[in-house]
Amino acid sequence: MSLTDKLEKTPQREVAGSDAYAAFEFQLMFGVELLFEQFDKLNDFAVLFEFHDDIVLLTGTESPSEIEFFQLKHSTKGNWTLAKLTNTSKNLKSGQKAKSILQKLYGNVSEFTGYSKNGQVVSNAYCTEFGQAEIAQFNVMPDEEKAKLIEHIQAIYPDATSKCLDVMGFRRTELDKTACHELVKGRVHSFLQSKIGGDAFQLEACTNAIVGQCRLKNKKLATDVPGVVSEIVKQKGISKADVELWLTEIAANKNAPDWSFIQAYLGGHWGFLEANNVRLAYENYKVEALDSGNDAQNALVAKIRQALEQNTVTEPIGAFVDNLIDTTDLASAAAEYGHVGAQLKAMVIYEIFKSQQAGTVQETDTQPSEEDQ
Repeated sequence: MSLTDKLEKTPQREVAGSDAYAAFEFQLMFGVELLFEQFDKLNDFAVLFEFHDDIVLLTGTESPSEIEFFQLKHSTKGNWTLAKLTNTSKNLKSGQKAKSILQKLYGNVSEFTGYSKNGQVVSNAYCTEFGQAEIAQFNVMPDEEKAKLIEHIQAIYPDATSKCLDVMGFRRTELDKTACHELVKGRVHSFLQSKIGGDAFQLEACTNAIVGQCRLKNKKLATDVPGVVSEIVKQKGISKADVELWLTEIAANKNAPDWSFIQAYLGGHWGFLEANNVRLAYENYKVEALDSGNDAQNALVAKIRQALEQNTVTEPIGAFVDNLIDTTDLASAAAEYGHVGAQLKAMVIYEIFKSQQAGTVQETDTQPSEEDQ
């Protein structure tokens, strides 16, 4: 059975979708870290939130070839030990022993045998047996300890062999629920600098856009997702293609001029109040434009771009914008998608000046310029 078939047919471990604030924050931080970490390593991948495990990394989004599982565990009581990782305390409700952290991790690795490339416990603390190692596999442990681990796993999964320790491991990373946003913002800033260059992008807006998308994927119940890999990735994951789209939009947004530049080309077509309303809407839209997950906004932008392709931009820009709206179906489309008046005019202006400044969006160069290298 292919990995695609396994993903589509294997039932979820539970009704997934994290409502716990702290749990989401840890998943968010590590999910973003994994996205940026894998960006230059894999040609096609997706990071999935709350799908079979806290975080899943798929190599390939249409016909995936490998899968990696990450079980996130925050610690406020010092470092982890094998004793903690193999603890099987009784479930307070059922009175039965619960699976240990490592038994749960092995369950996923075993379920996807042949495709499981990696299964890691990820925490803000270290694992004592590995010292200060940031990443380590359980197969590097002494034979006596490995034998204990296999015996522990075999208590639930009798067919387990020592080969699973080649796949299973422990990873220490920075997880801090009290500074989640700042940590994510730092990762976003470093990534954007390496890919776009400079600091002209709106860091807070970029971070919020990425966080918002991850939050949507996290909250979507896996049991409500159609059992087709492409839909699983779309509704529960962030793909490399999504990150590339972010980079494209952010690079284009970076090149969208300030209102002071635009104002000189508007002419005297609008009075003060109208011009001021459009100015405010434009400033807001420069932030909103980064939200690639806003389907209504995306649909209206597509119509605006189509209208601009069919009409030659003329000066003064204010009169051109009004005429474009009057002679096309943009006004009715905007009303349908919840953008009216000054908002629509601001979106048209944004597309005009962005395209004039940065070229076609799809062709935006997301590599750092020579002066930024």
